[in-house]
Amino acid sequence: MENNQIQEVTFDGETYSIENLTPRAIEAFNTLFKGQQKLNDLAIEVRLAQAGISSLNADLRTILKEDKIKSTVKVEKEKRG
Repeated sequence: MENNQIQEVTFDGETYSIENLTPRAIEAFNTLFKGQQKLNDLAIEVRLAQAGISSLNADLRTILKEDKIKSTVKVEKEKRG
């Protein structure tokens, strides 16, 4: 069985050996990685929500067309000075 443990991490263009990291540095790396993963997950949720909104917009356009609902025309009054 292969050893799949991370041996090194890269940060700011520098590579660090895991065995040289202090517990505090390991915690900071873990927090950063989890934060980045959470941000990626949120980005996916945003894309899914945007797709849902696009679908709802299309549905509303269809409803307005099928139900023959016309938009109103606004007539602006002329200002007299």
